[in-house]
Amino acid sequence: MLMTSLRLATVTAVFVAWIATPASAQSADESYYYYKLSTQFRGAGMKLDVFNGGPKNNLTRLEPDQDVSGQFWRIIGNGDGTFRLSTMFRGVNMCLDIFNGGPNNNQPHLVKCGNYTGQLWNILMTEDGDAVRLTTVFRGPSMCLDIFNGGPNNNQPYLAECGNLTGQRWILTRTDAQVDVQAKEPSPVETIPQPAGPVRTAARN
Repeated sequence: MLMTSLRLATVTAVFVAWIATPASAQSADESYYYYKLSTQFRGAGMKLDVFNGGPKNNLTRLEPDQDVSGQFWRIIGNGDGTFRLSTMFRGVNMCLDIFNGGPNNNQPHLVKCGNYTGQLWNILMTEDGDAVRLTTVFRGPSMCLDIFNGGPNNNQPYLAECGNLTGQRWILTRTDAQVDVQAKEPSPVETIPQPAGPVRTAARN
């Protein structure tokens, strides 16, 4: 799929403008596009993807860039400066959250969307404006999304103490894949729109 790689300054400016806009007036222009997420650490050829099945089902990892629905992320503004992240693969009702305790403590995974601070993400421009940091309301501004380097969780993200590390510097690349604006409205208990259909069904590991 043809990708539209945005300069980070442009991406960040869009998000800053979006954050400053009341939820009732937020434009669909950005929320109806899917993004790919990569790090300066692993480079543009490794995108954030989702485990499908097995003991790590719905956890995430960096995988080689390819046209699979687990690498297409939708970023929905909540109108208060925070965002929810979901995938084309699992749909808009599965949001990126954070494990609290246990063997996967501080690792992100997709779960049913709900009123949880682990699902409220901040997208913060780095000091030099070349990337963004991802934090959660749950763990606070001092815990940034980073990447395991080696070991059994190699290339999986986790929240770690913020520092000057390339694994914490994320690049958001807008694709030309759009969410179907005619998609069915969510049920009253949901607070974000329904995703596009049909979802890609490419084979996944």
